Amino acid sequence: MSVHEPQQADPGALGSKAFRGGRLLAAGTVVDRLARLGRNMLLARVILPDDFALMAITLVVIALFTALTEVGVAQAVIQNRRGSTPEFLNVAWWFGVVRGLVVAVMGVLLAGPIARFYDKPALEPLLLVAPAIVVFTGLTSPRIYALQRQFRFGATLWTMQGAGLLGTAMTIVLGLLWQNVWALVLGAVFEAFARFVLSFVLCPVRPRLHLDRESTRDLFRFSRGMAGLPLMTLLIMQADVFVLGKVIPDYQLGLYTLAIALAAFPLTLFSKVVQPLVVPILATFQDDHPGMRASVLQLSRLVWSFGLPLTTVMSIASAPLLALIYGPPFAEAAPAFSLYSAFCIVYMASMVTFSVYLALARPGLQRRFTFVRAAIVVVALYPLSVLWGSPGAALTLLVAMLVAMAVQLVNLHKVIGLPVAAYLATMRPGLLASVLVAIPTALLVLVAPTPGWADVLLSAALGAATWAVLLFRERRALRQLRSAGAPPSPAGDQTLEEQP
Repeated sequence: MSVHEPQQADPGALGSKAFRGGRLLAAGTVVDRLARLGRNMLLARVILPDDFALMAITLVVIALFTALTEVGVAQAVIQNRRGSTPEFLNVAWWFGVVRGLVVAVMGVLLAGPIARFYDKPALEPLLLVAPAIVVFTGLTSPRIYALQRQFRFGATLWTMQGAGLLGTAMTIVLGLLWQNVWALVLGAVFEAFARFVLSFVLCPVRPRLHLDRESTRDLFRFSRGMAGLPLMTLLIMQADVFVLGKVIPDYQLGLYTLAIALAAFPLTLFSKVVQPLVVPILATFQDDHPGMRASVLQLSRLVWSFGLPLTTVMSIASAPLLALIYGPPFAEAAPAFSLYSAFCIVYMASMVTFSVYLALARPGLQRRFTFVRAAIVVVALYPLSVLWGSPGAALTLLVAMLVAMAVQLVNLHKVIGLPVAAYLATMRPGLLASVLVAIPTALLVLVAPTPGWADVLLSAALGAATWAVLLFRERRALRQLRSAGAPPSPAGDQTLEEQP
């Protein structure tokens, strides 16, 4: 019976659970992300940008090791009809453990060569310690993902966000005491350890040496569909740090790293709050392509409507915003910040379309889209980074995403019959709102003789007013989401984004 639960579930009950779970997860995620932002604001004033650059390179190297060994355990548990069974969870846990150990070995073997490649001896000890993050992540109970399938986000909240808050607190303490990169690395390791412990306290699994054959086969089959996607995604999202670490000074890389962390704040909230809800909701339309098309269009319209005005305000006010958040030196990273903000909104929209493939249990369909982005990044990133530094890197990511989105729309037309013109029309309200908010914001920041902090506060007020109008405009669709969860009809406005 559980095989068809997602398809046969009552839409009203599903939507109600999704909305309640989304609110809970949204609250926890916002608190966690604000705590991390506060940590960065504080530590940017006591730790040198050069140390943030070392931390960025360390994390991106570990992310490379992780991508090379990614098998899609979380996605497999959520998608598989047997994902919540003890047999499947046991196999998923062992997959994570083995992966963590492989990454640890890679760290030991490659720490020295990588440090020599970047001509940064301080990297070697960092790369010997940082793989512990992946080890503890692999030990985390996979039952968390099974509960997400049922929209039960309580365990996820307390495990993920709880560990995040503990790790943030530890990093702040160590940062104030040591004021160097080791505070950042050990804080991240402690967060992964806390996540492992909390997961077994709140939703434990009982590991067994016997591996269920059918579950193992299902995981291997799913991982083959995911093959190459994590690595290509890494190229898209973090290749900039790989290249910039080699071609620009550490000081500039440190400025860029914190700047894009702030630019990615909306994307992070979206990926942590909305994305986990989109896939299960779209999965209810596996056999109903018209319903899936309507849902994708409505969700995409919400993303563009709220995301484009936000990106516009952030870009125009980028210099005073960075100076206020991190300190005056960080205003230097404003051009890269603006370009990366635009990249983030396009990436958010692509996450909605990518969810179609996960909902159809066909993640391999994402490969063409990801390959296009990765190919553009590989070809253009190095020359543009050498030519224009960090703005050149951010521009490469943005162009790659725009081109790949065009490929994605063509592919979705073939898979579910999504009209390209109808999708482009979902951008219209967001573009109009962006133009309306851009004019007063630009006059305020570029012309009015106000201090930087006043520019930021008044720009934020303009952005908030724009969002208020948009929320009022979409109030009926949001009420329908609260009560029913499924998209109301192809003629309705939207469905699901107010969670952040």
